[in-house]
Amino acid sequence: MSKKRKSQRLRKPAVQAELDLTPPPGFASAEAPEPELSWWQKPATVIALAAAVAVLLVVAIVSQVSAHRDRKLAAVLENEVKTLTLRASTQDRALRIPPNPRSWSASPDATVHWPDPPELLDIYLPVAYSEFKSFALTVDKVDAGRVLVVQRLVPDSNRDLRLSLNSSAFGPGEYRIRLQGYTWRGERIDDGWVRLVVQ
Repeated sequence: MSKKRKSQRLRKPAVQAELDLTPPPGFASAEAPEPELSWWQKPATVIALAAAVAVLLVVAIVSQVSAHRDRKLAAVLENEVKTLTLRASTQDRALRIPPNPRSWSASPDATVHWPDPPELLDIYLPVAYSEFKSFALTVDKVDAGRVLVVQRLVPDSNRDLRLSLNSSAFGPGEYRIRLQGYTWRGERIDDGWVRLVVQ
C-alpha cells in the first residue's frame, strides 16, 4: 500500500506557483507617481544659483581690477603730493648755470637730480656778457605753466645773478629760465636763456 501511494505521488504533475515579486531598485512602475524633488533640486533653482555664482564672479573680477587701478592712482597722487609739498631744507648747495646769450640751447644747460631730503639751492647765473644793470627773471615749467617771476634783479660784484630756492619747490620736469635786461626807459629786452632739467 505504501508503494502504491508513493507511485501515485510521483505521477502527480508539478504546479507552478505565481508569486508577486518586488520591483528591482530604480524601477518605476507606470502606475506609481514620481517622487517630488526638493526645492534645491529643481532645474529652475539650479539655473538661478548658477547665474548668481556667475554674477558674483564677474563682480569679484571687476572689483579686483578697480582696486588695482585705485591703488595705482593713489600711489601716483601720493607721489604728486610729496612733490608739490614745500618742505624744510636740510642743507645748502650751490648751482652755477651760465645762460645762453643767443637762444634756447638744443640740450639742457644743466641737469639736477631732485634731492630728498630737500636742499636750499643757491643758483648763480653769470651775466658778465651783458651790458644791462638790472634784470627780470622768469621761470616756466614745460607743460605746466609759470612758476616764478623776479623783477629788478641786480647782479653782485662778480656779475652773477643770485637766486636761492628750496628744491622742494621744483618737481621733476624741465624748467626754462628767461633773462631780460631793463633799458633806461624800463623796457625789458631778452638777454639770456637757460634750460634746466630736474629728474
